[in-house]
Amino acid sequence: MIGRILRSLTRLPGALWRGTVGRLMSPPPPPTTSVTVVEPAEPRSVAGITFRASLVVVGVVLAAYLLYQLRLLLILVFLAILLAAGLYGVVRFFERFLPRVLAVLISYVLLIGLFALVLFLIFPPLVRQVVELVDDAPRIAEDLRDGAISLIDGIAGAGRGEEIVNSLTSGAQGSLPELGSLLSVPLTLAGILTNALVVIFLSALMLIERDRTRGWALEFVDERDRDALVGVSRNALLRLGAYVRGQLLVMAIIGIGSSAGMLVLGVPFAVPLGALSFATAAIPLAGAFIAGGPIVLVALTDSAATGLLMAAWLVVLQQLEGSVITPYIQGRIVNLSAIAVLLGVVAGTSIAGIVGGIIAIPLVAVADVVLRDIVFPLRRRAEERRHGLGSEAPAL
Repeated sequence: MIGRILRSLTRLPGALWRGTVGRLMSPPPPPTTSVTVVEPAEPRSVAGITFRASLVVVGVVLAAYLLYQLRLLLILVFLAILLAAGLYGVVRFFERFLPRVLAVLISYVLLIGLFALVLFLIFPPLVRQVVELVDDAPRIAEDLRDGAISLIDGIAGAGRGEEIVNSLTSGAQGSLPELGSLLSVPLTLAGILTNALVVIFLSALMLIERDRTRGWALEFVDERDRDALVGVSRNALLRLGAYVRGQLLVMAIIGIGSSAGMLVLGVPFAVPLGALSFATAAIPLAGAFIAGGPIVLVALTDSAATGLLMAAWLVVLQQLEGSVITPYIQGRIVNLSAIAVLLGVVAGTSIAGIVGGIIAIPLVAVADVVLRDIVFPLRRRAEERRHGLGSEAPAL
């Protein structure tokens, strides 16, 4: 055994020499096509995927919660953007021969002056008729009560009308607001005034600092895409300004139409009720009904026929406003399809109520700008690139 191991050790240097020299001196083997086998990557663990998904869900929930908490601020910012967009054309006109700050100041002075002129024209009859309406409120309520009793007696039998009306009025008196809630009305009005001032000053700052804001926003965009972003923002701003002007025109038509109907039918207090119709016309679909209740109640004090005719006229006006006037005017001024405007208002009202209906049309306008100026060009470019590669493929 020991001798065999010794003989193997003596032959080992020669074997190593022959193997090394043989490999060095022998010709290289013929080239062969080698196939590299790539081992599949180890799949992600279920725990890692679950952790990432949990982070995404938590981030979405936190973002939604933050947006909900800042909803008032977001609404004020959006209203400021609308006001700035509405005055953008006027400011650009005055900027031709005035510094920007003076141009913005003059534009807002003209806006406030126009608002004051309208108040000056309608304020005296408005105050007079509001005072008369307050003085006549007990008589109007009594006339409405007597008319309701007579109507119910004619339908359900004598004596039933007073019983039903008394039960209804007692329930209504129980649901009247308490003194504490009435005292909160001045605080609510003060909050509305404060928010209005915030919107005015914020919109003015947007117009004055628009170059700095644009430059700050462009820092987040690649240099090759900045011109496209500037064009999209300009078109969106013009669309929003057109929306504001169109909405004011719609509100004027509704206010004048309501006042004209009341004047023709001889309904009293046409000026304050017409002003109410003008203000509530900013609420799509439901604005006519909000103002229509007081108008019909006042018309019923004259006669049942007057109340029915006034209600019929308001229904016709509401249908025209929702289906014809708003889609046509906003479609022409904002350059949107009437179908898109109508569907946008219905969808916004369904999702976010009155606020959603108010902001639906400007959001549809901005979405249309994004589609026309960004999405559609990118899709056409991708189609051209795909067709170009397809035509060059056979040549390869």
